[in-house]
Amino acid sequence: MKSVRPRHRYKQLALAVCTAASLATLAGCASQFDPGTTLARLPVSKLPEEPSIELPQVELPALIDSYEKALAANSDPKTRRQIQLRLADLEMERLEQLQADNPAMAVAYGNAVRHYEELLQTSADDDYLSYRLARARALDGNTGGSLQALETIVETAPESPFIAEALFRRGEAAFGRKQYRAAEQDFAAVLAEGDTPFARNARYMLGWSQFKDARYQDASETFLTLMDDLLGETQPQKRPLEQLQQGERRLANDTLRVLALGFNYLGGAEVIATFKPETGPRSYHHLLYQGLGDWYAESERYRDGAQTFLTFVERYPQSREAPEMHVRAVDILQQGNFPSEVLPAKREFITRYGIRSQYWQAADDAQRGQLKTHLKPWLEELARFDHARAQALAKEAASAAKQPRVADKALRESGEAFLAAASLYGEFIETFPQDEKAPELTFLLAESLSEAGQYVLAFKAYHRVAWEFAEETGTVPPQATEAGYAAILIADQVHKREKNPEQASLWLDRKIETGLRFADTWPQDNRALAVQLDAAHNLFEQYRHQETIAAAEKAAAWQPAPNAAQRRSILLLLGHSYFEVDDFPAAENAYTQLLSGMASTDPEYLNTRDRLQSSIYKQAELILKEVELTSDSLAFAAPTEEAIALLLRVRQSGRSAIAATAQYDAITQLVRLQHWPEAQAELADFRQYYPDHKLTPTLAAKAVAIYQGMDMPEAAADELMALANHDSDPEVRRSSLYLAAEQYEQAGNTAKAVDAYRQYTRQWREPALQNLEAQYQLVSLYAKAGNHNERNLWLKSLSGNKVSEPRGRYLAAFAQSELAEQSYAHFERLTLTLPLKQSLKNKKQAMESTVADYKKVLDFGIAEFTTAANFRLAEVYRQLSRDLMDSQRPNGLNPLELEQYEILLEEQAFPFEEKAIELHEANIQRTADGVYDKWVKSSFSSLENLLPARYRKPESTEEWSDEAY
Repeated sequence: MKSVRPRHRYKQLALAVCTAASLATLAGCASQFDPGTTLARLPVSKLPEEPSIELPQVELPALIDSYEKALAANSDPKTRRQIQLRLADLEMERLEQLQADNPAMAVAYGNAVRHYEELLQTSADDDYLSYRLARARALDGNTGGSLQALETIVETAPESPFIAEALFRRGEAAFGRKQYRAAEQDFAAVLAEGDTPFARNARYMLGWSQFKDARYQDASETFLTLMDDLLGETQPQKRPLEQLQQGERRLANDTLRVLALGFNYLGGAEVIATFKPETGPRSYHHLLYQGLGDWYAESERYRDGAQTFLTFVERYPQSREAPEMHVRAVDILQQGNFPSEVLPAKREFITRYGIRSQYWQAADDAQRGQLKTHLKPWLEELARFDHARAQALAKEAASAAKQPRVADKALRESGEAFLAAASLYGEFIETFPQDEKAPELTFLLAESLSEAGQYVLAFKAYHRVAWEFAEETGTVPPQATEAGYAAILIADQVHKREKNPEQASLWLDRKIETGLRFADTWPQDNRALAVQLDAAHNLFEQYRHQETIAAAEKAAAWQPAPNAAQRRSILLLLGHSYFEVDDFPAAENAYTQLLSGMASTDPEYLNTRDRLQSSIYKQAELILKEVELTSDSLAFAAPTEEAIALLLRVRQSGRSAIAATAQYDAITQLVRLQHWPEAQAELADFRQYYPDHKLTPTLAAKAVAIYQGMDMPEAAADELMALANHDSDPEVRRSSLYLAAEQYEQAGNTAKAVDAYRQYTRQWREPALQNLEAQYQLVSLYAKAGNHNERNLWLKSLSGNKVSEPRGRYLAAFAQSELAEQSYAHFERLTLTLPLKQSLKNKKQAMESTVADYKKVLDFGIAEFTTAANFRLAEVYRQLSRDLMDSQRPNGLNPLELEQYEILLEEQAFPFEEKAIELHEANIQRTADGVYDKWVKSSFSSLENLLPARYRKPESTEEWSDEAY
């Protein structure tokens, strides 16, 4: 077969060669470096695939023999050269096959070397022959000769497809000779060739060349670029380190290790961030910190190693790798035996990754599971450590009582430590709610919170230990009883300290509930009865009387039986509670038992007596409540009289405050029954015995009712005036004064009514509407009295009020309308006489005044007055027009002059008549808005006279046929 060697065929050849010298050189810098495919391992070149043709198999010796015969028989130089090249390749193939069949045999490649050397004598610039010679020499162990052949390719054929390998091998040799700058140039040249099989290893060796030359910044950049390539950093799909093939992973691990060395030389962990690309941190950035941190740990630089991992955590706190990096830092600190740094590191881990952290909230279930493996032991460890420290500081504070500064400092630090312990206990419970240690640690949480003064939270924790764990699991924790009693004490402390009444009441409720539950859960505990009674007292303080009765009755039946003091307390609670639930017979029975054993000097004696009086009072009160439901006046009279008798009987046991209240209520009921003489007598008695009682001033109102009932309005008014002038309550004084004015008016005493209304308008500007009503009453009273001057003064006051409410505007419109009516009356009375010029001037002035007054009425926009004002305005113009026509004519006019005079008058009167028509028509347009009062009707009437053709039409009715339906 004829050998063909076209240029493009070079690219199909494997281009790797490994020399013994290069491997020996690299062993010191990268023991795991794989130089790749060598020339010695170059596979036999293949021609492009041809159509499948069955050819006879020819053995290599026979094929070689055939080519040797062809060489001997051929004299053409060109053909002979092709045959010689094919013989050289066949000899190389034979030797390689021999080596493959006999791996232990030392095969000599001298014949192949000689063939290629002979061919090169006539073609020294043939890069293919140089490449094949380099391969043959390499396999024959002649490393120097192999490199010399490759050097020929570099110098004579820079475009050769073998140039990348040639440069790479030359760079290896330079690296082995420690000529790092020369090696760097060759490796950079390999990379400049683009994507060749040698590019990745060339980049690796380029980094090592820079590193050996102490250019750590450049070396790190180069190695990072190599890592980017290995892990697909610039690709859409990244390649995790653990998924790389064995050789790639080995190269990546070696690269990470040398990067760690470089970062160390450049300054440590802080320098890693300076290599971050513009697009953001690399996906494998944690491997860089991990590599440096592990190298520090291997070098026993434990603090530096731990700090490296923590530096990553600080820079990338939300990364998926951050927790394990943090754990590794803790491991290194423990490995280096730094206990004072281990605890803070663990504490920081909990802060960063615990259940209350932002990291935890964003984590998935798998991440949380990993976090829990470290959180569980560390949370408990740190919580117990802080708790023990807090207790020690508390003891120190107690023992240093004579050293205030020391004691205060220890006490403050103790509180902080208790809070820290509580926080950690709480986080453990929150993270592991089902853990068997949860009850114990919840109790310790409550203890820590209590010691730190966090009573509200402590109460919840104690309550949970006492009852909730048992409800959830069916197992009562050993600490349950003590936790229950502690919860009572905590609730009591919070209740007593709470200044907000609502919150204090809430905590009293909690104390009661907890106490009753404690007594019910552990009745044999020697504290149970005291807790039960305390709860009953607290229930009574909360006015929960039915519950108080139940709790007190349960205490009364306690075994062992209550002692004397407890028995008295129970009876007192029962008496008061029965009283409060309206069971007055039962209350009376309890009070009787109490009083039978009391001396008059007993602090509770007067209170018990008052309760007995109140029992009588309450009986009357119950009757009166029933009476209130009776609508038949005859039916409620008898029971009301019975209640009055009970109320008046209360004072027989003493003129006490209760007796005063009862008598006051009796007066009220007498008024209700309209027993005026009896009511007046009891009222006088009350004023005599209780002149300073708080209810005494309010009797004036009852006196008013009594006097009104006895048809004595002026006497009622006098009572009201007394209230108006002397009562301490401004509102009572105000309302009483107005009522007094009304009563005087009712009594027919107009002078006193006017005085009272005038006094009201001066003293009580607010409420403004009421003040206006008083002015309105004055207008009415002065009208009745015929005092028009005073009436006009109050009309002007009303018309000028600025009250925006509808009633205020109404009164203002009313007053202005009244004033306008007076202007209109004045205008109407004026007649036009000779000389006409002067009388017309006066008439027009009166008209202008009237129009202005009515326009003010219109400004209020109240329909009732608007239509009247519009009508009057129209009539003003109509009146002027009519008056002009009816005016006195000058004497001595002949018929022609008189006719001309008449024409002039008509010309003067016509515009006024037109204006009148316009205003009347505007007024009747209000019918479209549903307004049709007497003033609109009057406008229709006026228009019938003014425009009879349009407005004086007979009405017609059209019949509608039902057939359409």
